[in-house]
Amino acid sequence: MKIRLPVLWGRPADVDYGAAQLKLSDILPKTGQTTNVYFSEDDSPVYKESPHVLWTPPLTEINCWSDHPSDILHSYIVTGQVKFIRQIPQDNEDATPLERMIEKKLEYELLITDVQPLLKLCDMVKTMSAELWQEHYGSKTLSGLLQARNDNGTLFGYADDSDWDAVRWIGMANIGDYIYLNFSCHEAHYDLLLQQEGKQLFVHYFSADICGLIERYIAYKKLPSSENTGLKSLMARAVALKDSFGDYLLIDV
Repeated sequence: MKIRLPVLWGRPADVDYGAAQLKLSDILPKTGQTTNVYFSEDDSPVYKESPHVLWTPPLTEINCWSDHPSDILHSYIVTGQVKFIRQIPQDNEDATPLERMIEKKLEYELLITDVQPLLKLCDMVKTMSAELWQEHYGSKTLSGLLQARNDNGTLFGYADDSDWDAVRWIGMANIGDYIYLNFSCHEAHYDLLLQQEGKQLFVHYFSADICGLIERYIAYKKLPSSENTGLKSLMARAVALKDSFGDYLLIDV
């Protein structure tokens, strides 16, 4: 399942985002709603696509999961039908910080047809047949996509141990049954959700931004031996990530 990540989701007009605590039920998109979503040009829906769009709570929408990893538990995949509205102009000198974020971005109207917890889908791809997954979500698992693109099915293309050694900063957090791993190397940045079965790692969520070339999938990918070993070497020296903002989100969903 290919995932889109917007620059910003539209804000419900009746919610005070400056409050000390937000109710998840007040801000989570709902099936049947129509909302505006803002995408960068290099990660926007294509013609006739019914995109699967990642929704995260506000703090990690502005920052990222590594700043508040428990937000992964409350992240969702929102599916819908999109209509292009406009490209946001850049010439507003009085723009707010949020308005600055969407300058020159592409505004779409999204009619929401489905809302599913991210980790629920990560669980489902492990047990659902490829045919049923294709029928429900319109895309094959990452394994199939990678085999078509790369004969040896690798994710990272690192040739030897020296490539893994070049990764200088790694963050990690345990999120439910998953391991969240965040790291950068050279011009590439990665976010992964992993599960470990015995000595073997499986990728359930894969996000890579390599010089502006973006790939983002929900998957069930068994790592080849070299990458299994390489990722374990990163995990062994990773910094433990912790929430930075306290209990800003009231979980009532």
